[in-house]
Amino acid sequence: MRLDGRITPTTRRHRAQCAHPLRHAEDEALVRKAADDDDTEAFGELMRRHEPRIRALLLRLTRGDRVLTEDLTQEAFLRAYKGLPKFEGRARFSTWVHRIAYYAFLNHTNRVPRHASLPEGFENTAEAPLGELSCTQSDLREDMDRALAKLPDRYREVLEMHFLRHVPYRDIADHFGLPLGTVKTQLHRAKLMMRTKMDGWAVETGRAYAVVM
Repeated sequence: MRLDGRITPTTRRHRAQCAHPLRHAEDEALVRKAADDDDTEAFGELMRRHEPRIRALLLRLTRGDRVLTEDLTQEAFLRAYKGLPKFEGRARFSTWVHRIAYYAFLNHTNRVPRHASLPEGFENTAEAPLGELSCTQSDLREDMDRALAKLPDRYREVLEMHFLRHVPYRDIADHFGLPLGTVKTQLHRAKLMMRTKMDGWAVETGRAYAVVM
């Protein structure tokens, strides 16, 4: 394996020689070996285990751009390798490298979607009859952005990942190191909080729309 800006697979012969001890080692042991001994073979085994899932995540985020996916995958694992001395083990290695990959993608897009507009169709908005109190589309989007910005950080990020980035539940769970059920619960609560805020603003402003998430 070469770590000079690009990571390449180890040779088959070398892998065969070290397959037995490394293939059966826990991730935590491999991380310690890679960090403490600068063991690239141990890190190569971590890559072998986790690279397919990271590549699949990035392929979804890049909407099928395989060249960009490969570049971001390489970047994510290179960052992980360089960051091993600072890895404290509070989360699983898989969770940690998942976050690195996700933020590598965000850095590539040159924007962090903290206040991004939710896509059309995020909510099933029941249009009110046209009239003096009817809400325009721009009013609706403005209120959606305001409601999104007021969510607690975790709820907002879960909502953005799922609806803006189209990240599957399982990958969101990996990102935060949470059970799948917890992610679904947080997403449900986030949508309820947005609906409550927007319903309240509708009453205050007289805008005639109904949010029926």
